[in-house]
Amino acid sequence: MMRLAGGSIRRVLNQNHSHQQHRFYRPGHGVFGHLPDPPKRVFESQGGLTPESAQRVHLINAFRRYGYLEAQLDPLGLRNVEK
Repeated sequence: MMRLAGGSIRRVLNQNHSHQQHRFYRPGHGVFGHLPDPPKRVFESQGGLTPESAQRVHLINAFRRYGYLEAQLDPLGLRNVEK
């Protein structure tokens, strides 16, 4: 069992309360139990969506959510073939 000094315990507890998730076990790739590093932020958003962009996002989500209702699920027409 690993023993931590009093200052490091407080630091670990403070880190656990932050928004980032910390994992203590990170062996190399190919080792059982390997956890990859969490993704780094590449792009920071600098504002909200414009009304036009919000409409685009809404349309895309509508197609994702309800598009299957209008999908042609039998494109070859095999369902109408008599047996």
